[in-house]
Amino acid sequence: MFKTFQEAQAFHKKLGLDPGDPLSMPIQEAREKQNLYFDSLKGVLPSALKIIDLYVEGQEGPIPVRLTYPLGPGPFHCVIFIRGAGWWAGGLDSHSQTTTTLADLSSCVVCAIDYYKTPEYCYPTQVNQVMEVLSHLCTHQAQYQIQGKPILFGESAGSTIALSVAQKLRDLKDDALHGLVLFYCNADGFKPSARKYSQWVWEQYIGKGRPMNDNGAVPLQEDLNNLPPIWLAVGEDDPLIADTQKLFNQLSALGATPQLCVIPQLPHGFLMWTASLEPALKALEKASHAIKSWFKKRA
Repeated sequence: MFKTFQEAQAFHKKLGLDPGDPLSMPIQEAREKQNLYFDSLKGVLPSALKIIDLYVEGQEGPIPVRLTYPLGPGPFHCVIFIRGAGWWAGGLDSHSQTTTTLADLSSCVVCAIDYYKTPEYCYPTQVNQVMEVLSHLCTHQAQYQIQGKPILFGESAGSTIALSVAQKLRDLKDDALHGLVLFYCNADGFKPSARKYSQWVWEQYIGKGRPMNDNGAVPLQEDLNNLPPIWLAVGEDDPLIADTQKLFNQLSALGATPQLCVIPQLPHGFLMWTASLEPALKALEKASHAIKSWFKKRA
């Protein structure tokens, strides 16, 4: 285990694997390269009781889902994991290090959703698909050995989806969630001052020909009242740290009591490094502790 991100990054660079770049190569080529990069960050996965891959039928088509179970007897509480990767990359395998470690640390079933990617599919497809999987899990709890209301766990672009889902459920007066765990939010929308990649991912998510700050796709520009409990984490060196801080400040101003954990000297996307970077693993341990404490309080 490396103590600093700089040490881990220097070691990884020797492997010669860089992230994919959808701005300079065809999207499928960028995805393949990104998956190789993600695979190179994995280590030995923790033991799991079982893993179930299934499809949940949705309006846009079948949604790939993976349930990762912890060791021990069920039924278990459930955490729904929504990956980042800019809405355009990744899948069930790319984030298996995070989901399996999360299942092990939290003692919960972790349900990973392979939502449909941009640019082929734009908002609100991703939000709707999480809603569809959530509904399926709630009506098939005995089948999957789960109990109670789930927690949504989102990272980066996934935290944007998670927050939008919570807002939509709130508007529907559907008290379906136990809480939200959000790592390094990308929730404040398109910024003309941002780097080109950040602008590109928002353009693909919103969709061509649509206003960049319209259609409810930007959670921080929507109503944040009456949401479930929220636990936030972000790296001190994350270029998007302002999004997390803004979310924390707005929630606090509304009288909510969000929790915020700022991790020193970590960049955006650090959860992908939990196999080799000690501070990243400790951050996931803190999130898991928060998850356990929430479920314990409401048991």
